[in-house]
Amino acid sequence: MRPVLASAIAALALLILGPAFSACRPELGDRESSITRTRVLAVRGEPPEAKPGEVVSWTLLVASPSGPLAMPVASWAFCSTPKLLTENGAASAACLRDAVRPLAEGPPAIEAAIPADACALFGPQVTSADLRPRDPDVTGGFYQPVRVTVFDHEEPEVAFGLQRIGCALANAAADVTTDFAARYVPNANPELGPLEATLDGAPLALDAIPAGATIRLRTSWPAAAAERYVVYDLATRTLAEHRETMRVSWFATAGSFESDRTGRSEDELETSTDNTWTAPPEPRAVHLFVVLRDARGGVAFATHTLTTK
Repeated sequence: MRPVLASAIAALALLILGPAFSACRPELGDRESSITRTRVLAVRGEPPEAKPGEVVSWTLLVASPSGPLAMPVASWAFCSTPKLLTENGAASAACLRDAVRPLAEGPPAIEAAIPADACALFGPQVTSADLRPRDPDVTGGFYQPVRVTVFDHEEPEVAFGLQRIGCALANAAADVTTDFAARYVPNANPELGPLEATLDGAPLALDAIPAGATIRLRTSWPAAAAERYVVYDLATRTLAEHRETMRVSWFATAGSFESDRTGRSEDELETSTDNTWTAPPEPRAVHLFVVLRDARGGVAFATHTLTTK
């Protein structure tokens, strides 16, 4: 049996659903892309970037070995304590216990306003001269962690979404602050295009995949989804322009992927990414999940049913 606390700790390390998800980790046990139990694959905020006091809607993508859960029973809460400087995760371990602000019990989707003190707890707006501002991520972002616990027939599954929050620049000159306000555009969620399958270069219908075949899958997004944005460079005290990276996480209830994640870097202008998937050797239906994340915490996801024959 998988202890709930162990699951939650794993969630902190591996299921923080934010923009800085590492692509490199040891493969221990099941592949990350293999759906062998109920799992929260994505927490999507709309809009993906909001200021304190603004209302955000959150939805879930929850997968199980039998397919997506359309109406998962979920418990929602804001983390209320920033992580310690000695903690490696993106959220404090205290958020696994009682350091939360409860939001809702039961619904698979909710709406709530970003806490008024989010930029003080998780951003650069410190409330005491004895404290130093929090460091932003590489995109200049700060994030309010959202804890979600999903209840299925199995043990509770804990996951964390990172909601980007709009905070004022810290320690920036007045002219830089003005320039930033004029140029910075809050993030928008990306969109996913259709899933395409090919075998030896020929198009392949998703409901007619040869059992045991190794096929190439492709997903895409509009060119405008990889947005340009400005970042305040703490070292040079100037603004630098960047373009969002795009990262796709792949999941399936059977078969195996060549890579758990694929995507495009800031300098790659292509609007699609490919992966190789080996189908199971027997005829069956396979549920496939695609989660697209941009560098600033935007999320899009889609589910597909593949049939092997």
